[in-house]
Amino acid sequence: MKLLSLLLSKSYYRLLLLGGTAVLLVAFLTVVFSYVQEQNLIAAPAPETAYQTSTQPAPLVTEAGITLQQAKRNLQRAQVGSDPRKLAKAYLAVGSAHLSLRHYGRALLHFRRALRLQQRLGDAQGAATALSYLGHAQFVQGDTGQARDTYQKALEAFAKSRNSSGEARVFGLLGELYASQQAWPKALAAYERAFATWKVLGDDPEQVTALNHIGFALAQQHHYSRALYYLHQALDGSSALHDSARTGRTFSTMGSIYQAMGSYELAAGFYKQAVQNMPVATPPGLRATTLQALATAHDSLHDQASAAHYLLEAIPAARLDRSKVLLSNLYQNLAAVYEHAHEYRKSVQALNQYNHLQDSTFAEQRSAQIAELQLRYETEKKEREIQLLTKNRQLQEAALYRQKILLYLLATAAVLLLTAVVALYRNRQQQLRINSLLARKNDSIQRQKEELDRINRTKDTLFSVISHDLRTPLSSLYSLLALINMGTVPTERMQAHTDRLTRMLDGTLRLLDNLLNWSASQMQGEGARSERLRLDALIEETQAFLLGDADRKNILLINEVREPSVVRADLNMTRLILRNLLSNAIKFTPEGGTVTVSAVRRSAMWEIAVTDTGVGIPVADQEKIFGADEPHSTLGTDKEKGTGLGLRLCKDFVERNGGELTFSSRVGWGSTFRFTLHTAQDSVSLHSLQTTELEVQTTESEANSAAG
Repeated sequence: MKLLSLLLSKSYYRLLLLGGTAVLLVAFLTVVFSYVQEQNLIAAPAPETAYQTSTQPAPLVTEAGITLQQAKRNLQRAQVGSDPRKLAKAYLAVGSAHLSLRHYGRALLHFRRALRLQQRLGDAQGAATALSYLGHAQFVQGDTGQARDTYQKALEAFAKSRNSSGEARVFGLLGELYASQQAWPKALAAYERAFATWKVLGDDPEQVTALNHIGFALAQQHHYSRALYYLHQALDGSSALHDSARTGRTFSTMGSIYQAMGSYELAAGFYKQAVQNMPVATPPGLRATTLQALATAHDSLHDQASAAHYLLEAIPAARLDRSKVLLSNLYQNLAAVYEHAHEYRKSVQALNQYNHLQDSTFAEQRSAQIAELQLRYETEKKEREIQLLTKNRQLQEAALYRQKILLYLLATAAVLLLTAVVALYRNRQQQLRINSLLARKNDSIQRQKEELDRINRTKDTLFSVISHDLRTPLSSLYSLLALINMGTVPTERMQAHTDRLTRMLDGTLRLLDNLLNWSASQMQGEGARSERLRLDALIEETQAFLLGDADRKNILLINEVREPSVVRADLNMTRLILRNLLSNAIKFTPEGGTVTVSAVRRSAMWEIAVTDTGVGIPVADQEKIFGADEPHSTLGTDKEKGTGLGLRLCKDFVERNGGELTFSSRVGWGSTFRFTLHTAQDSVSLHSLQTTELEVQTTESEANSAAG
């Protein structure tokens, strides 16, 4: 039990965490120390060490440089391992990275190493792949004769291993080699062999590439119609694949054909589409070359402004490509364009840039030749070091065995540490879940408490109004009935009592209506049931309902809404809003006054205004009339009583229908209450209009009967 309590204590977890960290640190330092000792035992340099001469380039910060660094790390890991196939792939990766950086000697060295490894393993397909890489490096370096022989060997190796895709790729590389030699019939034959193979394999993207090459080779032989036929097939294929890169290359090739045919306007259009379809990852040299061709087409159309624009856009791309030959050609073209545009000062500036680049290009080529010779010497030296590196490998394998033992110890310590961390983490997560659950429960209890407080306030307000405002009219009615039963009330006084009691009961009925609607809205929280309503008909209905009250005070009711006005709102809520606002206007308007109802459409809303010529609202009472804190009520001009709930209920119902209730008032001049309702978008149907008018007529008849 003591052990269990110790395991569950937080201090034990802390001790376990500190102990595991200490074990992990000690094991790590042991591995590092062992590795340093092992490196001191190895006399020969690492495979790449022989290149650390004065010709070593500056640290690489480009994307290709980052790729080279990663490939070198993978190569080091493969050299430590015991899988020769992984080592051959690592050599190919490092060689490809060097080739992309134009380190041709280093690329050839690594490709040859990969080839020797694959040949020793007897892997025909791997050897064919290495041969294709080696041939491409020889071609890029300029040794086209050796590259052609290497490609032929790669084709034979792929044929023996029955690798059709490899054969197709090598045919494409052969076509590229023949194209560089202007041997277009041979290039066309190689491209056609590549296309036929890709078609059998069903590789659509490579078919598009081969079709594009075929079209280009035919165009160089002036077979423009056939070239366009193949290029249209390539365009259809790249469009179906949604391949913007291949689409851009096809448009560029079609532009060159139309340019050769003298259709410079069509050529410019295709070149422009080629630039637009080039993805972000397009090599900057290809982008610069396409922009140069587009500028040449515009220059042929005597549009020197556009030509200069595209050449200036191509210059940054050429700088990114680090091709001074391409950059000097761009400045030479730019000088010619400015000369055609008679902008001789700019033309001279461009020529100065061209001459400067020509000088630096020549010096750079000489430096590159010297560096290439030195690299070849280092390559031969590197080959002699291979035997020494083989001996070093045996030492590395012995050291690797010791490292594995230490790694096992390190893994054991890491497992213990991870177990402690997982236990602490799970404990912490469980505590967080409990805290979150308690917080949600507390929030729920708090919301329920607030809801109960609100309902209690509603109940208190309801009982207060009922006990205060309903008691008086009921008492008066009881007294009058008692007098009638006794028979002691004269006829003339009976009429006065009856009129007064009628007004009192009318106010009581409205009070009950407001109370019921207000209590229902507070307790049930019902939403508005929107429907299409005739606003003008509802106003007419409400005025007819309150006509008796207006006649008793000789108040003129005016309805300025004559045209059919359709809104979307809750029918009962809208009736209550109009009834309360008109009733309040009559209540606070003296005899002989007027109450006017108007409506104005404002965008997607109708604004309804109820204006009276009453006593107005004092400034001190204007913040209280909506009863936000407690009901607020004042006597009317004829001592009419109220509950203070009417305007509060109106504001609530207007907001539930998506509108807003505002007012303006001036003491002695009257008040105007405005509220907004949404406009019905589509036209109202004849059936709904007739139904609404029938309801209004029925309500008016009932109101007139009651008034009579």
